[in-house]
Amino acid sequence: MPQIKSAFKNLKQNRKRYLVNKGAISEIRTLAKKVRDFVVSKDAGKSETALREYEKHLMKAAQKGTIKKENASRKISRLRKQIHALTAKAKK
Repeated sequence: MPQIKSAFKNLKQNRKRYLVNKGAISEIRTLAKKVRDFVVSKDAGKSETALREYEKHLMKAAQKGTIKKENASRKISRLRKQIHALTAKAKK
């Protein structure tokens, strides 16, 4: 345990940030799994709405610094590409 007051305060802040970030990342992973499940089941409508929700959470986490912006953009791009391929097959 820290001996200096400021170090103890920093430890408390880090624990608090860790819990907040962990919750946000857990939510993002759950939403990503949900989107992928809809893509696998070839449900274009539900996958699109789930992707919007996923996008919202990812961008919020990126703005807060929980994850990097490039990371969020890459994840959105890859899932959007899968959904686009799914809707293109459905149109044919």
